[in-house]
Amino acid sequence: MKDPFLMVALRSLVGSVCLGSMTALACADAGEGAGSVMRGMYRYMADAAIFTECRTGKSFPVAFEEDNRALEEAYLSVPHPPGEPLLVTLEGRIVKRMPMEGPGPVSTIVPVRFIGISPGEICDMPGR
Repeated sequence: MKDPFLMVALRSLVGSVCLGSMTALACADAGEGAGSVMRGMYRYMADAAIFTECRTGKSFPVAFEEDNRALEEAYLSVPHPPGEPLLVTLEGRIVKRMPMEGPGPVSTIVPVRFIGISPGEICDMPGR
């Protein structure tokens, strides 16, 4: 779904609602709406957070916006080795943001709403 005219049409017709066979990741990338529910492995270390989406195995930096504070606090409240990823569920959307280092912009997860954390669980990543 890279056609900009189609993306504008989709945004005007459905806002943040996903269509038929769109994956959660494609839906989250479809616009600036509320986002879609995603599950993935989240890690936070040295003021940087990474979210690796379960269905695709794609990794994204996490923006320090919206409900990020709840996500970060939940991660830090669970006893685990520093930097170890934990399974989280969130409502998020994908936006382009400039990275802390390197060229950009890059696709970044904005955690619109933190839903939950599942210590001790992992998601099956593609290729495992």
